[in-house]
Amino acid sequence: MDLFRKKDIISSIYREGGFSKASKVLHIAQPSLSVMVSNVEKEIGAQIFDRSVSPLRLTQIGEKYLECCDNISMIEDDFMSYLNDVKGLETGEISIGGSALYISNVVPLILSDFSSRHPSIKIQLYDMDTPSLIRMLQNGDLDVAIDNFPDGVEKIEKHYLGTEILLIAVPLEYKINEKLMKHAYSYEDIILGMHVANTKPSLQDLRPFKDQPFILLQESFDTRRRCDAVFEDYGINVRSAFELNQLQSAFGMASSGLGITVISDTLIKQTESRTANMCYYMVRSPEFIRDVYYYTRKNRMISRNLKEFLDISREMRLLTLRRGVN
Repeated sequence: MDLFRKKDIISSIYREGGFSKASKVLHIAQPSLSVMVSNVEKEIGAQIFDRSVSPLRLTQIGEKYLECCDNISMIEDDFMSYLNDVKGLETGEISIGGSALYISNVVPLILSDFSSRHPSIKIQLYDMDTPSLIRMLQNGDLDVAIDNFPDGVEKIEKHYLGTEILLIAVPLEYKINEKLMKHAYSYEDIILGMHVANTKPSLQDLRPFKDQPFILLQESFDTRRRCDAVFEDYGINVRSAFELNQLQSAFGMASSGLGITVISDTLIKQTESRTANMCYYMVRSPEFIRDVYYYTRKNRMISRNLKEFLDISREMRLLTLRRGVN
């Protein structure tokens, strides 16, 4: 009896939310999927899925079954990575996830170096939101994610990559810059790290911004949460002219003169074409300083390929490093 011989099929049914979607992904007729699951449930002596609800839910025994499936898959993957490492094979793949900011502006620079050294290693990239990244890591579907997860996520280990600073970005033609010029940084200043060295005084009064049009991310995003916290701490309400779901999009609209936004120095450094007509302002707040990590699943072997990818990323120092943190 092999209770887990259909583990990949049953995992797919759960992750797709039902038999119908899984049937299309797996290219297996839906009646055949039902028979496969029923046969496994007969061997277990209990149902894996609660079929009375939509989308499909796991029973208590089903939850434990899927947890075991994930652990078995992880062990299989770790053994293959171990074999490749021992044999010195230039094979395998790395699955990397991250938010659009990091997938677009950090990962490509690392991959350029890594792929030139290891052209036979297949790279899979996933651009998605934080909850999806967490779920894929926990399920073993990702090797590594680059993001800033909330603290205390189960089954996840974090590895410090660097720190980024959020700044208020204002189109150069806005008259508000005349009042704040002694605080303003240019693109060249950001490249030189002058904002990290605090060569100009940070803003301690945000009241000049209270009637200005802002382009912000939607409320579910970390950057927006930090913005709202800072505005509340400084006692102002800002006017949200647009709410978007990509920091790059907000920056693009701001650089076209459509409003003020809040942007990370990571993005500023990688988008020179949009930065010349902007002024940047530091705000004295811990909310505008955030650490970025690589996340891996706990107790999962880090393959030689993945270790080298992480080592290259640290060597490149694409983000600012906090003092005392290597």
